[in-house]
Amino acid sequence: MYNRKWKPSKTKAREFARKMEEIEEFCAQHGISASSTNDSYYFTVEGKKYRVSNHSIESSNKAAFDEFGNQKRELYHETERLEDVCYIHASKTRIIDIYNDLVAGYKLDGRGNRV
Repeated sequence: MYNRKWKPSKTKAREFARKMEEIEEFCAQHGISASSTNDSYYFTVEGKKYRVSNHSIESSNKAAFDEFGNQKRELYHETERLEDVCYIHASKTRIIDIYNDLVAGYKLDGRGNRV
């Protein structure tokens, strides 16, 4: 059996680090808030609130409970989706494209793709 863990090449790791620096700079320029792990981004475009994340609030909160349903840590998010927030599930490396598409007036689906 082959049990070696996959690891990106040094070139790919550098490219990803450069992309994350670009994203952090973009977010600072456009007032986009990020979670502490930079997995979720929060912003408002034309009065509409958006959350772009690589995971749902349900999956994030699911880890707060053990297999018996006992809560083992605080919830990271509200227990239900808010009606005034549009939730988009996409990779954090796509935040710039998603934000620019929304500002340009494009309608996006739940994965951040143009409709």
